[in-house]
Amino acid sequence: MHRKIITVILFFVFAAFMTVAQAAQEKIDLRSKVWEKAKGEAIIKDLSKEQKEVNVKVSNLQPNSVYTVWFVNEQPRMDMAGVGAGDFAFRTDDKGNGLYTANVPASEVDKWDSLEVALHPDGNPRNMENIQIALKGDIGESK
Repeated sequence: MHRKIITVILFFVFAAFMTVAQAAQEKIDLRSKVWEKAKGEAIIKDLSKEQKEVNVKVSNLQPNSVYTVWFVNEQPRMDMAGVGAGDFAFRTDDKGNGLYTANVPASEVDKWDSLEVALHPDGNPRNMENIQIALKGDIGESK
């Protein structure tokens, strides 16, 4: 009888932990309006009360190319900020696959409506001329 009670308690503790773990991350599907087969996902998860980690995984983009990752608001006016630090950039491999990870303040994520991945055709992540939005997803859809 005592083991059954402990088993039931452990089950509920595990279930509660899994619910909290699920609530502590958001998955964002990234889609392209330009490249039919291109796709990606971003996982935003809590590292602490003040920090979040943003993991972006993409596939079928332009191979061996430079991309940057941005938080974006289109309303009430167009505004954007790079995700993380540095030049916010990653390079795809010869199959068009890529990964990007950054840590950001938790308060920063709540300010934005979407996450975008931009192609830099000249390979320079600091040159914003002629960039193309390769993938886009809405933040907060799963909240």
